[in-house]
This record gives sequence, structure tokens and C-alpha cells, in this order.
Amino acid sequence: MSIFTDIEKAFKKIKERFSPLQQWAFVAVMVIGLIAHGYIIFNRISYHDNTACLFSLGATYELGRWGLGVIYDLQIFTTRTFAVPVFNGILSMIFIALSASKMVRIFDIKSKVSAVVIGAIMIAYPVVPSIFSFMFTSWPYFLGLLLSVKAAEIIVSETAFDKYEGAARLVLRVLVSAIVLALSLSMYQAFFAVTISIVLIKLLQDVLTDRIDAVGDYAKNGFTYLATLGVGLGIWAALAAIFKKLKGIDTMDYKGMGKGYDLSQFPARLAQCIREFFSGSYAGVNGLKYLRLLTLCVILATVIHIFILIIKKNVGIGVKLSALVGAALLPVGMNVMYILSTSDDYFVDSLMVYGTAFALILPVILIEALDFEVFKQAITEKIIKLITCLQLIAIFVITVSYIYLDNAAYLKADIAERQATSYFTQLAANIKSCQGFDDDMEIVFVDFDKNADGTFVTVDDNEELDAIKIEKFPVYSDLVTYGSAINFMQEHCGFGNERVVVDDGTLAKEESVQAMPTYPDYGSIAVVDGKLIVKFGE
Repeated sequence: MSIFTDIEKAFKKIKERFSPLQQWAFVAVMVIGLIAHGYIIFNRISYHDNTACLFSLGATYELGRWGLGVIYDLQIFTTRTFAVPVFNGILSMIFIALSASKMVRIFDIKSKVSAVVIGAIMIAYPVVPSIFSFMFTSWPYFLGLLLSVKAAEIIVSETAFDKYEGAARLVLRVLVSAIVLALSLSMYQAFFAVTISIVLIKLLQDVLTDRIDAVGDYAKNGFTYLATLGVGLGIWAALAAIFKKLKGIDTMDYKGMGKGYDLSQFPARLAQCIREFFSGSYAGVNGLKYLRLLTLCVILATVIHIFILIIKKNVGIGVKLSALVGAALLPVGMNVMYILSTSDDYFVDSLMVYGTAFALILPVILIEALDFEVFKQAITEKIIKLITCLQLIAIFVITVSYIYLDNAAYLKADIAERQATSYFTQLAANIKSCQGFDDDMEIVFVDFDKNADGTFVTVDDNEELDAIKIEKFPVYSDLVTYGSAINFMQEHCGFGNERVVVDDGTLAKEESVQAMPTYPDYGSIAVVDGKLIVKFGE
């Protein structure tokens, strides 16, 4: 028997660990993923932070992402790190596929259709293309997603660590789940919402499937899940502080990180969290009105399903009320990122709202639990069936729309990158042709973020491009004023060195510079006191 035979047997054992339905979810993610994201995977579209991080993973330890930092250190020690779209994109899809297959197991999905729909939602949800705008760090982020799902799987599993009994088994589940959750948070904190959403949905499902039939059991499970989340956060925070101490760095001043939490603002943040959830927009995920409307219709139908399923359930009133309270927390769990900071600098963008994908996944789980035979009146059965069919149609339309709009987002990025490349190429030519220019001169961009170029209007004033609302896909006028635009010039145009700098406001105050017109008007590029000045705005 050769070593290759042993390898084949090992792969066969791995495959057998995945049920046929899990395999359906996995394949659905990979196939639909190529349709939705092949554009960016097989084309190197580099913009936004990706232009400044071709050879790094971005901010790590300074943002509490110590897991990401460890991966970066390992890559520097071994392969080095590159923003390679095919490798990073395919590996990201594999992690999403594994996450989807675990979701099938967690929620005991019975239907191939349900497994495929869950996989389709998880890969097509517009948070995925938003993260793919950070292709340089996409796979560690989606490793964080997989770990967030695994953390939930461990704590809700009835078979995890079944070699142990009683309190020892419970403590082991909590501790291991918390460690995995801490690892997830160390990659990307926004997937905390995924873990919360899964445990809340599992509580509801356990009531509907007779795994919980007493208030005490519901409270015990709920407290266990809450404790796990708290311990996981504590481990992550403690290790983040230790790594910062070891590395001798401070928390980066990014979106108010490092600032204290003002408990007096919590009610307002909670209200915003709930309000944003029921807006249906989800930080630009549903940028088009029909998507918001369909999503809200799905949510309304889901609320109806929850009430019907709980009311029809043959359990005590206490269990029913507990289940309703738990279900009421779902919008907060899915949108928890809104309440994690009270800093005025903090804002939630499209990278951070993957938890809201459960607004579409939850209905699939609930529909499987619907038994139409329990309805005594035929008219009631027909109404519920009609609502369910309309809900499934809406989810199908939304998912197909996401696949289409993901491609549109990449088209928008491609257009913006090409236009920005052309813009900076012209700028470089104008700089070099300026009278008195010398290649040893310092080149200073004044009011770079206040670009007053009137030629932007006809290019950017496009309703079709404006339909893509996820924040990481700007039009090119945003690209050329972004902080990493100098890196963009270096990467795409081969222009710019350490002597090309952005004015800190000092030159903008000088009378000779204030008298200059703004780019691209004649005289906006000039040599002043031995420096070449490009004045972009007032």
C-alpha cells in the first residue's frame, strides 16, 4: 500500500464528514461564487486601500486584530504577502462554502433547496464584494467568518465533547467556543454578529423542534450562550492588550477605537440599531428601493411565521413568551455593530453588516419548520402557503439581484480604476511639462481632498453607477481624492516617489498659493520657492 493510497483514504474520510446536504451547500457557494465574483477574482481591480496594501494585510495589532497580525508575521517569514486575486478570492470562497456547510449542520437542514439557498445567500450577499475590495486581506477576513460559525456550532451542538458528562462537558464547550470566537474577532470583529445571530436563531429553533420545552431549559441555554459570548470577548480583548504591549504599539485612532464607551448613549445606539435594521438598507447592501421593499416584505412574513409557529406550539406560555423575547432580540443581534461604540467618529459601513444576511437565511430555516397539516381550517392553510410562496419568490429575486449587482459593483470599480488611471496619467504629464520643473523637486499637492475639477461632473453624474450604494465602490472622483491616491499613482501610472507629498495645510495659507487657480485650470501647476505646487481646491 503506497502513501498515496493513505492520502486518498484521508480525503475520503474528510468527505464523509460532510453530509450530502452540506456538500450541496458547499458546491452552491463555489458555483454561484464564480458567477457573482469571477469578475474581480480573474481581473486585478486595485483601488481604495488595495492600492496601498499590495504587500501587506493592512492594520492588524493596532486594531485588535492580533490573529491577522500573526498571519502577516508568518507570511513575511515564509511566502511574503501579495494582494493576489485568484488565490485570495478562491480561498475566501472556500471559507464561505465551509461556513455554509456548517450552517446546514447547525440548523439540521433537511432540504437540498434550503441548503442551496443558504449557500447562495452567503456568497452573493453584497458584503462579500465589499470585502473583496480589500482583496489583500479577504481570505483572513473570511477565515474569521468560518471561525465565527464554528464558535456557534460548538456551543449549540448536542454532540460536542460527548465523551465528557455534566458540568465538565458544559465548561469545555463554553471554553473552546469562547477561544474560537476570540480567534474570529482577532481576524475581523464584525463577524461577531454572525455568532450572535446563530445562537439566537438556534434558541428559537430548539423551541420549535421540542428540544426546549421548559422555561428553565431556555434560560439555561440562553445564559450559556451569553456567557460564551462574554468570555470570548474577554479573551480577545485581553490578548489584544497583550499583543499591543509586546509590540509596543497603541490602538489606532480609527472610527473612534480606543475611546471609552459612554453608557448614557447606549439607548440611542440601541434605537439606531433597530431603526437601521428595519430600514432594510443595511449600509448600502440594499441600495435600490425594490430590494429594500422586498427585504422588508420577507421580514414581515418572517415575523408572521414566528408568531404562528410559536402560538401553535404545544408548550407552556412561559416557553412561548421566552421564545418571543429571544426572537425580538434578533434584529439587535444581526445589527449589533451599531451598538459596539459610542464614539462620534464611529460609523458602520458595508463591510460590517454580514449579520443582516440572516434576515434572508432565517426564513429558510423557519419554512422548513412549517407543517401545513396542523392548520385546521383550509383557508388558513392556503393563506400561510401563499405567504410562504411569496416569501420564497422574494428571496429568490433578491439573491439573483445580488449576483447581478455584485457584477455591477465590479464593473463600477473597473470603470473608476480606469478613469482614475487616465486622470493621474494626464496629471503626471502636466506636472512634467510645467515650466521650471526639475525631477529633483518636491511635488506638493495642495488641498488634495478638495478637488474642484469641474470635468468630474459629466463622468460621475450617472444614475446607473449611483445604484451601487455599498461604500467601498466609489466613482473615480472619490478615488482620486482618497488618502491612498498617491499609492494609486505609483501603482497604476508609475509616477510618484517619496518627494511627492500632500500639503499639511502650511502651503495652502501662503498668498502666492492662494492666488493660484485650481486644477486643471491654467496656472494651477507652478513652481513656487523651488517646489512644484499642484493646487486642487480652495
